[in-house]
Amino acid sequence: MTTAFILVALTLIVTFAGPTMLYICVGYADYMLERRRHLLAVKHAVRRRSDEL
Repeated sequence: MTTAFILVALTLIVTFAGPTMLYICVGYADYMLERRRHLLAVKHAVRRRSDEL
């Protein structure tokens, strides 16, 4: 269901807003994934450090 919603949303963005909006959405999604990856790395490092104490 989520995948279908994403595909429909992307189709509407490309159709009505043009490629510029698509680039903005893809860039934002990439930013959020990188932020999530960074937060997971920090969480892992904190957990590892607390295990050493």
